[in-house]
Amino acid sequence: MARYTLPDTPIAAATADIGHVAVDLALTLSGNVVVTSTDQAAAEPEVLDRISEGMFISGLGTDAPSITCPASHRFVQRGTTYAEPATMIFHGDGMIDFAHDGATATGTFAYRLAVTVTPHNGEPAHVSSSEQWFTYNGGTLASIGAIVLIGERLGALD
Repeated sequence: MARYTLPDTPIAAATADIGHVAVDLALTLSGNVVVTSTDQAAAEPEVLDRISEGMFISGLGTDAPSITCPASHRFVQRGTTYAEPATMIFHGDGMIDFAHDGATATGTFAYRLAVTVTPHNGEPAHVSSSEQWFTYNGGTLASIGAIVLIGERLGALD
């Protein structure tokens, strides 16, 4: 059994260019994961890499986007925070509990999904609240549908 601290930096990210704007997404998990296996040295890197693999974001045009992944982490949104000039941060907690090739990974985490909308021709809209950000960007984000984030390799965690 080995305990790992998830990095308090983005573990998965993507950019979608939809013509008039670029939408940047970055997912950060902070917390701890315990990996248990009969062959600890062989299992740990591969199991840790699965934590950030295939994060799928849908419902970006809403105030509670859905985050899913092949390892079936559970995400529970607790709120949103607007960060000037153009970023909405969705935050909450979650749980990791999956098995892979005879190893298990369990743990709890806090998460932050940062979504930044940047126009190609000009400055971001000047808004002062979460509600205004959703009003201004909701339709644009809804047109994306869903996006898969590219995960960082976590197998090198100490």
